[in-house]
Amino acid sequence: MHAFRRMTTAGLLAAGLTAAAVPAGASVPAAPSDPVGSAYGLAVSGPLGAVPPVPAVSSERGAAHKSLLREDHTRFVRASALNVDATPANARSNVSDLAVPTAKLAADAVSATCRDGRGGAHLTQAVVAGKRLDATPPPNTTVPVDVEGVGRTSLVLNKQQQMPDGRLAVTAMQLNLPGGKGAVRVASATCGRAAAQRPAEAPAPKPVKHHDLAVTG
Repeated sequence: MHAFRRMTTAGLLAAGLTAAAVPAGASVPAAPSDPVGSAYGLAVSGPLGAVPPVPAVSSERGAAHKSLLREDHTRFVRASALNVDATPANARSNVSDLAVPTAKLAADAVSATCRDGRGGAHLTQAVVAGKRLDATPPPNTTVPVDVEGVGRTSLVLNKQQQMPDGRLAVTAMQLNLPGGKGAVRVASATCGRAAAQRPAEAPAPKPVKHHDLAVTG
């Protein structure tokens, strides 16, 4: 009987020590995530037409590549030779012969790159309303643009933004429609390591009620 009492008391003491070691509301560490690279050539949203991201690739391991000879599903924008590549750490998108006639926007080539969480854009012979655009614009350069039948809006060059998962997204050109009603996105590349999910909260330890037990030798 004495031995049973000693074992029971030891078990209760161990439970108490464990509860003290894991305080209420303690965070459980989350496992780090793997990098993911993705890219697409062109996407259009809004009343002027809808084009899902094409061509589009994503990679968690190895290399991925897609190409599209031409995109002219809407009269609003035309492009050819769309090529996208992605690996887990890097992504690249290149679009040739871009034309948005109603915005008087054109470019021989538009490209976006993203490497290890850093990105940039390059424009070749790009003009809007007869004005030459910088070949390597700084991040988030904004240019006012008048779109026929739509009104004044903005063209964002080398748009860089942190995604909700923590990765970096680089879009070489983004022509916004007034009122946030849509946009034309040209050459987009995303890379980086997604942020770990928010740690789960460890449950608070429940107190264990027990009778005082005498410990005898």
